[in-house]
Amino acid sequence: MSRGFLWFAQNNSNTDYARLSIELAKSIKQHNTINNVCVVTDTKTKINSEFIDQTVVMQEDNSSNDALKFGNEHKAFALSPFTHTIKLEADMLWTANTDWWWNHLGQHDLVFSINCLNYRNKVVSQSPYRKLFSINQLPDVYNGLMYFRRSETVMKFYKICKTIMENWISVRNDLLKNCYDEYPTTDVVYGLAYRILDPTNEQLIDYDWFKFIHSKPAINGVNFASDLSNYLYPIKLKDRIYLGGQRLTRVWHYYDKNTVEGLNARIF
Repeated sequence: MSRGFLWFAQNNSNTDYARLSIELAKSIKQHNTINNVCVVTDTKTKINSEFIDQTVVMQEDNSSNDALKFGNEHKAFALSPFTHTIKLEADMLWTANTDWWWNHLGQHDLVFSINCLNYRNKVVSQSPYRKLFSINQLPDVYNGLMYFRRSETVMKFYKICKTIMENWISVRNDLLKNCYDEYPTTDVVYGLAYRILDPTNEQLIDYDWFKFIHSKPAINGVNFASDLSNYLYPIKLKDRIYLGGQRLTRVWHYYDKNTVEGLNARIF
């Protein structure tokens, strides 16, 4: 049995996801003893870091011509080297020890973070950015923090994800209401796949501790701030991170890709 963290990192013209991946891996190593990290990349994205244990380079990139690199996310199950996997996104940071999670997650095939949290640690369900989920009655799941183990259930789930992604235009037009996304975004694909897999959400698990803090402006009620990162003024004090004066004890999805530079400039 093996346990570890996995995410995709494909650089585009705007963001160096390899750099963000190193920062995330470093934060996982800092807080956890169960801290194996695997990053999935393409042939154009180079990652070399002591904090990343394994790098899987995809020889076939299903999003090579896409501005938004979501087209390979259905491969997570097939590419993970772990028996038990926590899947993340590259623009996140760990803020506390979560080794104990595995004892609970390992009892299930598939666990999503349901809803998200604002920086005050308050649950935000059906965020302002998720009207599509509400209209289509999709479960409010986030791929940015999810767990899966090697099982037939998860294999079936990811086969559905693959079918949705490979037939996105037809799926978008025939199965979803008011969806105009050019590319199949991972959360929408995972939400739809789970609805197909478990239509009544009978098996959907919602652990209150398995959620992350999301830094999108509307989620935090600060749309008036032109620069959210500076408004909430993230500070790093040894191994602790403070955001808006609140100490973070959850996984932090910081969204603004320049956050780490600002945070590292404010280390006390």
